[in-house]
Amino acid sequence: MEKEKSINEELNDEGVSFSVDAGIINRLGKELVGRAETAVSELVKNAYDADATAVKLFFIDTEEAGGELHIIDDGHGMTQKQLIKGFMRLSSSEKVHNPVSPKFKRLRAGRKGIGRFATQRLGNKLTILTKNETDDFGFRLEVDWNKYSLDTDLDSIKNPIKNESVDFSHGTKLIIKGLREPWSEAQIKRVFRYVSDLLQPNYLSDRGTSLNVAASDNDESFVVECYQKTGNDIRSIANLDQMVFDNALGVIEGYVLDGKAICEVVSDRFEINDHIEIEANYGILDEVHFKVFYFIYKYKWYEGYIPKMEYNRISNFGENNGGVRLYRNGFRVLPYGERGNDWLNIDKTSVKTSNQAYVPFNNPNFFGFVEVIDPNGELFEETSSREGLIENDAFNQLSDFLNKSLRIATQRINSARFSEKKRTKASSNKGEDSKTSKKSTREKLEELKDKDEETKEIVEEVIQKLEEAEMLRVLAAIGLNIAEFTHEIRQFIPSFNGSINFLMSQNLSSDINETLLNLQENFNRFKSYTNYIDHTLSQNTQREKQPIKINKVVEDFILIMAKDLEANAINMETDYYGFDLYTTPMHPSEWTSILYNLYTNSKKALGRSSSKNYKIKIICDREDENIYLEFMDNGDGIPDEIQNRVFDPFFTTSTPASFDSSKNELATGTGLGLKIIKDIVNSYNGDVFLAEPDAGLITNFRIEIPEATESQLENYGY
Repeated sequence: MEKEKSINEELNDEGVSFSVDAGIINRLGKELVGRAETAVSELVKNAYDADATAVKLFFIDTEEAGGELHIIDDGHGMTQKQLIKGFMRLSSSEKVHNPVSPKFKRLRAGRKGIGRFATQRLGNKLTILTKNETDDFGFRLEVDWNKYSLDTDLDSIKNPIKNESVDFSHGTKLIIKGLREPWSEAQIKRVFRYVSDLLQPNYLSDRGTSLNVAASDNDESFVVECYQKTGNDIRSIANLDQMVFDNALGVIEGYVLDGKAICEVVSDRFEINDHIEIEANYGILDEVHFKVFYFIYKYKWYEGYIPKMEYNRISNFGENNGGVRLYRNGFRVLPYGERGNDWLNIDKTSVKTSNQAYVPFNNPNFFGFVEVIDPNGELFEETSSREGLIENDAFNQLSDFLNKSLRIATQRINSARFSEKKRTKASSNKGEDSKTSKKSTREKLEELKDKDEETKEIVEEVIQKLEEAEMLRVLAAIGLNIAEFTHEIRQFIPSFNGSINFLMSQNLSSDINETLLNLQENFNRFKSYTNYIDHTLSQNTQREKQPIKINKVVEDFILIMAKDLEANAINMETDYYGFDLYTTPMHPSEWTSILYNLYTNSKKALGRSSSKNYKIKIICDREDENIYLEFMDNGDGIPDEIQNRVFDPFFTTSTPASFDSSKNELATGTGLGLKIIKDIVNSYNGDVFLAEPDAGLITNFRIEIPEATESQLENYGY
């Protein structure tokens, strides 16, 4: 009666309102933000929306769960009202009413209302330190997500907010404690790639070193830096300089001093450190400084120095943003340096060395800036339309100075480049570039077919033999699958027999239901393996290869093995980074063989481990013109002393088992699975090796297969 009275007291003439259980916070956090990487990227996007120009992420003691993440930005910060009515209000309408940021007029990048749930997804506790430049002091808000438990009214939980003296004039600092997951270096780099599309290069990162120029209020650059801190050791994991500018083939810097024009060329790649005086009179110019980074878009000049993925990022960036920008008194002057603008006559200039070797010299080859100091606007005057500068003598001298400096600098770099090429060619005796040396045997044979009819017949016969050898390898893979299949059946036989014997001993008692459920579960697992073999065999009815969409192959495999994963209590995770991840044309059965062998190896390793939380993780992405798959588990691992032997034929870490051994003892290998994987992968000029696993996982097999070309996809109708 007392409870009914309490409810009646809440009723009034206007009706009843919705109430909210605090447990909704936990559910929304997990449902809205599936991956930890996504959660961090949402918080970075919020900084972008707040007109920040720099964001720093500090992953502190994150090798294991329980560490901290600090996210610091220099955006406009929040007032007390914005904290209460914005952050603390679920489904805030702020981004609906204000779709662009107030300062830089950026289109809002963050998803509506995701930020707060992202912090809950990442850790147990959140502290916000924020200050708006209109306030005299900042604010501290503390949120303990553990308080938001079931059977608690949402509005009954209070979070302390108070005035705070902060050490920044404006911005926000998020401190997330009790991280729910560990963070490896690879995962931190993955976060950086997540947000890289937001980044615009800050060419003036060291601007003011020589001329002490203040940054422009209209500068919309947005730089993200990631750091990992362990104890007192802090190291940079990813930032724009590392992933773009520091990988330039050369850095060209110049200035005018007392009418003398100086150009300096530095290249660690080709061991250049030159100081050059440009022979020309630039008496009008004064307080001019430029810095330009030079790139050539052929990967062979970066191979061994940077990963192909970083090279791809550089070349894509150059395609869209290459050029030299002009700043006057700290302010950007448009349209100089924009795509299609050739104010330095770079694209019009054709440069060749004395040996006729082409020197790449186009706007996309350069990233950089030039800054001039002209406080009174006497030398560099704006046009009446405020679009560019009047092309007077000062402007023409400036353009000429940069053009000549860049030409002579690129000649120095390319001279060293071709000298290195000659040395490499003389020492290798191969006479082929890196791309030619990677040609498959079949591709080399195809090139011989055009010589004459007799050669053509011989080549075609050899190619036919190669195709037969490939099919034999495929059949060998199928034979291994069948052997593994019959091996797996052994563990079901005792269960089948026990269930059948139990049914036979019963007179259809009530216990039959439980027995039937048990029998059904075992038969479901049996059907999983049967379906898998049927699927593999059916794929080999046709001999033609086809580009393989790797994420679809993985999803099909997981679907087939779902019952087995469930029966073995294995948690399977997948992450796909990219779309249309097509490999070079392959036999579909080769991938089912690869995945099955990796899966059975992982299952054995999990069974041998002491872990009670079995986990397998598959990651698919593209890198270095390859499609790669990483297959990780938290099993018992591979000892260091035998890691270089695991791909040898008949080498296995399993002990041979007898027919009546236990389930784990029966899970022994033939020592051929990894060898077959290696043969398949190598036949396509790919690679398979042990790589660093993500945090919380022990073993990682990484497979790299060349990506399908556009012409291959067109030929196969993709």
